[in-house]
Amino acid sequence: MFQKIITGIVILMIALVVLFLGALSWVYVTSNNQNVAAFEFAPVVPKDPAAAPDDGYLIFGASRNTGLDVAEILVARGDKVTAVVRPNSDTKALQQLGVALVPGDAMDLESLRAAMAGKKYRAVITTIACFSCNPKPDYLGNKNIFDAAKEADQRRVLLVTTIGAGDSFDAAPLPARMFLKEMLPLKTQAEDHLKSVGLDYTIIRPGGLKTAQATGRGILSEDRTTSGIITRADLAGLIVKALDDDKTIGKTLAAIDREFKFPFDM
Repeated sequence: MFQKIITGIVILMIALVVLFLGALSWVYVTSNNQNVAAFEFAPVVPKDPAAAPDDGYLIFGASRNTGLDVAEILVARGDKVTAVVRPNSDTKALQQLGVALVPGDAMDLESLRAAMAGKKYRAVITTIACFSCNPKPDYLGNKNIFDAAKEADQRRVLLVTTIGAGDSFDAAPLPARMFLKEMLPLKTQAEDHLKSVGLDYTIIRPGGLKTAQATGRGILSEDRTTSGIITRADLAGLIVKALDDDKTIGKTLAAIDREFKFPFDM
């Protein structure tokens, strides 16, 4: 009797291991599509020294993660950067970079109007998202940013969402679709609103985000089946390259690292 129980337990454990490995293999196969055509950037054109002066770049979400990485790249190459920050934001890193700080909240349209009034920004960049916020800013906050930009004639806007938004829903790994089930519709609404307001937009949808040093392997792609992973540092570099290239205007682009595989490289 005891031997039969042990044998049953062993068989059950083997079955569970096989099931787990099968599920992991299924996730791997269905969550990685890096074999896509990369967006080809135009050659970098040096800024015309005779061009009219502007106020540089306005960033929402600059106090941490990708937004902060973008600010670092722009400041390092000599661009003016302004960040809209909430009263409770940790701004130490931004202050160390010399970024100009403007009080505001994406959920408060009037504060955004004030942040943009009388300014001529080269581009407005938004990376805002919040999993735990209620209400979430992924749609309403971004909508306010786009509406304020339209009113203030800030023509160039770049929005960061995620693979899984809009027509890339099926490309997102099933675990990501489940985890972001409340956020994906909001990100889709934000994308749709940006496309509708008549601004010179670029939308970038990164795959799974990894905090690590840049690999230099990040690509953008117009292929809606693109899926994978990318470091925040590489994503920031691609954001800046997209801002520098007018060919990205009107484009929705996925961002991945071709050599990272989900979920093993997360």
